[in-house]
Amino acid sequence: MKFNNYFMRTRAVLQQRLSFFVWNSNINGFKHLVRSKNILVKWLWAAVLVASAGCMVVLLKPTGAARDSPALSYNPETRYLLWTTTFPAVTVCETFYAATAQRKFTDSAQFGPLIKKLSYNYRRYLTNLLYRIGSCTKEVCVPCGSTVPCDLPWRQIIDYIYKSCSELLSECEFNGVAFPCCARFRSVDAERGLCYSFNTLQHRNSTQEPLMTVNRSTGPGLLSFRVHHDTDISVHSPEELSTNNLDNKFKFDVKTREQNWVEFLFSLVEMANDPLLKFEELLVRGCRYLEEVPAMALYTYPVYSYGACKLAESTKDSFRHCGCVHPARDLTNKDKYCNYTGLNCLVTYDANKNKLGIEQTKNDAPCLPSCSESELTTTHISKKWVSEDTEDGTKVNIRMSSLPHLRYERHLLRSSLDLVVSVGGVIGLFFGASILSLVEVFYLIIRKP
Repeated sequence: MKFNNYFMRTRAVLQQRLSFFVWNSNINGFKHLVRSKNILVKWLWAAVLVASAGCMVVLLKPTGAARDSPALSYNPETRYLLWTTTFPAVTVCETFYAATAQRKFTDSAQFGPLIKKLSYNYRRYLTNLLYRIGSCTKEVCVPCGSTVPCDLPWRQIIDYIYKSCSELLSECEFNGVAFPCCARFRSVDAERGLCYSFNTLQHRNSTQEPLMTVNRSTGPGLLSFRVHHDTDISVHSPEELSTNNLDNKFKFDVKTREQNWVEFLFSLVEMANDPLLKFEELLVRGCRYLEEVPAMALYTYPVYSYGACKLAESTKDSFRHCGCVHPARDLTNKDKYCNYTGLNCLVTYDANKNKLGIEQTKNDAPCLPSCSESELTTTHISKKWVSEDTEDGTKVNIRMSSLPHLRYERHLLRSSLDLVVSVGGVIGLFFGASILSLVEVFYLIIRKP
């Protein structure tokens, strides 16, 4: 009985307050529902209000095409006179020759005695392991300690076998200004071992060094250097790494015995970003900024890039399978370096993955493109032998064809502010309401009649 009385009193109060709100509200149409004595007029206004509410929902609800379309737009900008363009990174990696590496391995005073007593196939396999290649046959694929010591310092061997920066490069210049090669060509991580990269953001100290840029004062950029051994060279964005995911059209090889003059000519288009993009979710903008390093256990790189993310994913998959990281990889992983048993596991894992089609596990956070990446276009690659050049090695010129006359700006098509404006405009169109009207709704309902 008491519950029924309480319910009746509550309903009466709510009806009274709702009636008071309808009588005094400034929202169009509500007052006509109660003030008009003609039933037809009441039904007319009720139909108008329902139709307005339906139209408002239809206008605010995105259509299928709008819902499936990307939330970004790319607009060209041609105010090139004001730009300063970042010169791309240039990565130099030593070309692997099994015979040369094996000979250097055998001639080592420290490690030579170990390898000389082994068979030729064993020596070749141990050398291939330094570059994470080879075939793990029954003859050589045995646990460490049986033939190869478990405490063999693989990283020390790799540092001895691989060419150093000073052995690979000399005569470095940028726009005619000479600089010490190894002061600007910094060691960076790669899938098959260390490489040396100019103008990179992926070295541990690179964030403290300004990148090389070009503008109207400097003219198009030209990087020149001389290589003294066969190398693989790639040109890419400063935040990127030279990995297997990098397009081959940005890579070329240099064979010092076949050509002593090589020129790579390219054009560049940069991407500028709307400042509002930083406040949107990753999946909305479809890219990551340099500082948005993913929370991956084996992502050891100072800035984000797509290639670094894919390399970290590959490292994580192999680490999950074998429990270790190849000693040729970056020193930040030195506590996880493999011994001989682990190296055999990595080679077997790579062979199964590549030849038998084992799928890699999918990451919960997929690797997105970098928001800062630039668009490179290879214009021309020239290789020849110049008889007038009598210096040792091959002269390499990485030349920008011209200063860019175009760049793209990435904008949001729909931001949070656009949603607020759209909702406010539609509500004002159909009901003549505003923020003050919404505040008034709560005030009239809460206030005692």
